[in-house]
Amino acid sequence: MKKLTYLLVLTVLGFTACTKTSLSLTSPTPLASLNVTNAVVGGSALTLNVVNGQTVANNSYTQFSLVAGQSKVNLFPATTPNTSYYNQTLPTANGSYYSLFLSGASPSAIDATLIKETYQNYTDSLCGVRFINLSPGSDPISVNLTGSANGSEVSSLAYKAYTDFKQYPAKKTNTSYAFQVRDATTGNLITSYALTTPYFHNVTIVLRGLVNGTPAAGVTLVSE
Repeated sequence: MKKLTYLLVLTVLGFTACTKTSLSLTSPTPLASLNVTNAVVGGSALTLNVVNGQTVANNSYTQFSLVAGQSKVNLFPATTPNTSYYNQTLPTANGSYYSLFLSGASPSAIDATLIKETYQNYTDSLCGVRFINLSPGSDPISVNLTGSANGSEVSSLAYKAYTDFKQYPAKKTNTSYAFQVRDATTGNLITSYALTTPYFHNVTIVLRGLVNGTPAAGVTLVSE
């Protein structure tokens, strides 16, 4: 009986040791999030890294997961993998969020804007909206709500500049917001955009394309 008890104790201890070893081998992988917006004039759909294979279309965005630490970010057209739009190693932190906005007048003149995000969690009936000017060669722009004074939301935003997230009511009576993007100096209307209220979320309204050029300036909505 003593021998059996002794064997049972050894078995339990061995099982416990194996369980601890198994748990240590399956610890979660540290991850970061990267939201890529592709607003390059005349650009192509881009693939993220060879081993990843996910893509982001032109004038669109895609959210990617990265292994946190020194994260390789290589974004290239599938047809010309040796011609990267962006190829950097980024220091990223576990659980952190980053946004990468790619713009430029052509695929041979790429501009990159990288933001480490500090999002707010909205517990009340609110949403967050920000603006970024990704129209290359444009003069500073302003933004107003339709019917309000020019620049009532944003007074002046140069190329590649962006605002903080501004809180807007997101109750059942606030179903949409109508924004007008203008030349900040002349007041000339560039484009209009009707935003369906992103309840309890953050969004970025991107001005892309060319002011007084082809393709004409327009808006891409990025959900954060």
